Amino acid sequence: MKQTEICARRFQVLSDPIRLRIILLLREQEMCVGALSETLALNQPKVSYHLKRMYDQGLIKRRSEYTWCYYSLAKDIRTWVNDELDFLLGLEPTYTKSG
Repeated sequence: MKQTEICARRFQVLSDPIRLRIILLLREQEMCVGALSETLALNQPKVSYHLKRMYDQGLIKRRSEYTWCYYSLAKDIRTWVNDELDFLLGLEPTYTKSG
């Protein structure tokens, strides 16, 4: 996969309204899936799906305690976005020759 595609996938994490609402909730406090589901009025599988997408891209972190998992932001959202932009802008441009 090309580096620009990797960067695009990372930014897609921010393109969903549900994930943006999760970010707003998690910037205040750590929460479990059940609490997020209740607050967002969504079922747990849907919230878990979005949490996994965010976790896979390093936006959130997960802490396990007995049978519960608690989620929080891995870093300040501005820092995360800036890091992603720095990564993208640090890539060498690629050109294709047109016939």
